[in-house]
Amino acid sequence: MEMMKTGIAYHGNRMVSHFRDDIRDIIAHNCTYVVHMFSENDYMRHRQVLKDLVRITHEHGLEAWIDSWGMGRIFAGEVSGWLNEYPDSRQVLNTGKSVGMTCLYSRDYRLALQDWAKAAIATEAEMVFWDEPRLYFSSSAGGGEPVWGCRCARCQARYRDTYGYAMPTELTEDVMEFRHQSALDFFREMTDFVQARGSRNSLCLMPSTDARFGDRNWDDFAALPAVDNLGTDPYWYGQSIGVQGYVADWSRRLLETCRRHGKDHHLWLQSFAVPAGREVEIVMAAETAYAAGIRNLAAWGFRGSDANDYRALRPEVAWQAVGEAFRRVLWRW
Repeated sequence: MEMMKTGIAYHGNRMVSHFRDDIRDIIAHNCTYVVHMFSENDYMRHRQVLKDLVRITHEHGLEAWIDSWGMGRIFAGEVSGWLNEYPDSRQVLNTGKSVGMTCLYSRDYRLALQDWAKAAIATEAEMVFWDEPRLYFSSSAGGGEPVWGCRCARCQARYRDTYGYAMPTELTEDVMEFRHQSALDFFREMTDFVQARGSRNSLCLMPSTDARFGDRNWDDFAALPAVDNLGTDPYWYGQSIGVQGYVADWSRRLLETCRRHGKDHHLWLQSFAVPAGREVEIVMAAETAYAAGIRNLAAWGFRGSDANDYRALRPEVAWQAVGEAFRRVLWRW
């Protein structure tokens, strides 16, 4: 029988003594693994601290994942200081403006991220977690043409070599496919790099079907040989949708994709930005995902993300809901 896993995203603290208390709280809320953020700031200043946090996680019998939090701003998370030193690695939009996100074809960035991956692996966490990768995309007001990246000189040259004509400024079918292939090429190299050094890869894709972020076909990512685990995060607070139907739909899509390629899976629950009085929806989402067949659930984040401005309105109540959600799915398993 497949083992049920329940994870929690942990960030906002780098005091080892504080984490010794937090890990007991995490266990009391029925978590079996911890996803530790490893940002650019952590990479520069907290490498040993992250090793200590992972060691303490293991000492308490839990698994540890290391999250590519904000690295180069193509992942969910913090701002990127690295781009200040490598401005030529920025994505360029179809408007001609450069933005604070890295181009996936930047060789400097790929080498820098490989160095980050070495440090992530050195923590001895079980999984390197690639968190919500994306290319720039913004819908235009009034239904106009979207704004997207990347259309830098590197990408334009590759596009011309691939398709035999200049890269347009419109988001055409060829452009969408080019962006998709750029993401695939990037993660093929990154996940191969991690696997070759004896570690495992988990990739979380946002719940989107319109290729806006470069992930137009989940099957292609699941088919990457070095991707061990594929996940998604159908966050529902802040949208005019029913939690159960939304979570069920994305749970099924994720499981069907992973089964086709023989890969493990995970699915995120939302415990941040939770309106007061709606915390019970965290439990509803967990039970819905479990009923659909999900056997690896994680929640973002620890104590209702009360270390961030996007925290739940009642973080303690949201955290209680996470603990109850995980208790129910672990008991059923």
